[in-house]
Amino acid sequence: VDCCARRIISLEPDFVAQKGALHEIISTAGHKCVFYPKFHCELNYIEMYWGATKNLHVKTAIILGQVPLGLDSVNLTTIRKFARKTWCYMDIYRKGIGGKLAEYAVKKYKSHRRVPDNILEELNKVEI
Repeated sequence: VDCCARRIISLEPDFVAQKGALHEIISTAGHKCVFYPKFHCELNYIEMYWGATKNLHVKTAIILGQVPLGLDSVNLTTIRKFARKTWCYMDIYRKGIGGKLAEYAVKKYKSHRRVPDNILEELNKVEI
């Protein structure tokens, strides 16, 4: 019964139109915020940026509370690569590819800066 009640409520227009509390607070303040899906760090290049910061030799700076110093240690070219890789994942997911095929496609098509439209046909030939 619990699942049926949730399903019925989720189809009601007033519940569908209702934004989350955090979204409403941000909107009323006049700001915009993009919410990414949970547990998909490949869609957010800031996660990659933070990971690169932690992997560099500046771990002691982060421990000492000097986070801006650690963030500044990652160069702009690397940050742009992270953003481009994130865009590739989004493009591949938009085309209906996920999981291991998505990872393979991101690695294979990184030099062209775009994922071809006929990617499904090409990936079916590879059989991963």
